[in-house]
Amino acid sequence: MAEIAFTPDLVVVIDNATTYQEVESILAERLVQLGYAKDTYPQAIAERETNYPTGLDVEGINAAMPHCDIANVNNPAICVGVLKNPVAWRKMDDPDATCQVSLVTMLALTEAHAHIDMLTKVVALIQNQDLMKQIVGSENADEIYKLIAGSLS
Repeated sequence: MAEIAFTPDLVVVIDNATTYQEVESILAERLVQLGYAKDTYPQAIAERETNYPTGLDVEGINAAMPHCDIANVNNPAICVGVLKNPVAWRKMDDPDATCQVSLVTMLALTEAHAHIDMLTKVVALIQNQDLMKQIVGSENADEIYKLIAGSLS
């Protein structure tokens, strides 16, 4: 399996987004800008989220895990957005409902099965609510990177 990139420049602190669409656009554009994703990636993310929402309500600090088809990715990476103001995100298990999301882990993968392993790691991270509080409470992308990196390796 190809190494999945996760570096400090793949962590974005977002303090001005008001919709999940804005958040997805910010993170998807970062992946394109850094060369991990193709120009088709932002639209593919938006379309997939419309059909298959990724909000995960853990009755605490909630998260979302948007991803799309591997055809839209150049090199595997994970981009993390920490939202200073949570936004309503359609829930994975109940698309007609929303939850307030504070952490977004956007997956850009090049192998169809690779997302299962990474999703498992992301879910474990989300379930660690003490760590989630530290992540969401941080203002600094480098600090957030250090808090998350161990969970995703």
